[in-house]
Amino acid sequence: MNYENKLEGYYSNIRLDLVRLIQRKDKELKVLEIGAAYGETLYYIKNSGIASEVVGVDLFKDEQHPERYKQLDNFIFGDIQSLNMEQYYNYFDVILLPDVLEHIIEPLPVLEKVKQMIKQEGEIIISVPNIRHFSAFVKIFIKGNFEYQDSGIFDFTHMRFYCKSDLIRLVEKANYKVQLVEGSIKNYDKNSITKIINRLTFGFFEEFFSIQYFVKVKK
Repeated sequence: MNYENKLEGYYSNIRLDLVRLIQRKDKELKVLEIGAAYGETLYYIKNSGIASEVVGVDLFKDEQHPERYKQLDNFIFGDIQSLNMEQYYNYFDVILLPDVLEHIIEPLPVLEKVKQMIKQEGEIIISVPNIRHFSAFVKIFIKGNFEYQDSGIFDFTHMRFYCKSDLIRLVEKANYKVQLVEGSIKNYDKNSITKIINRLTFGFFEEFFSIQYFVKVKK
């Protein structure tokens, strides 16, 4: 796996789909993002007045393009599985794990480590690609192809694959309390054909039309 060969676009976007799930009880939130890329999402969160402090963690630093990094309160580079994060124990109100767990062979220890950094009433918001999406079905069962790609469900850096039930089972195994489970179809335009079909079938096709799943958990 060589994360440094990933496409530039993979590391440059604001995850508004995750931001909208943050409970804005006050404006003094402390937010950690694991897999922060260039820090765009955290930068947006702070400058939108959602948080007063933002900290990013990412596996490696792009030494060739340092100008792309946004100004955060702290940016830590390294593998979250081995980083010493004791200074942040019981510190954050919100922790984001956007499309991170699928890159980790053993995600359970990571979830247990993250639990040490979240406050008692804090929330952890996780997203993962959904292997049950119809495009995966077409690729595997219709085209007979499991070739890895530069991004998406079959990203060549993915070590694990999840569908909705797998994600729920994983966080429950880590002894988290599930607050919300949601498919990405919720973010689609209300007039999109997939959303219309899903609505007419009372949500039957949600798992097949959602490219990602989100879960919000507490200790």
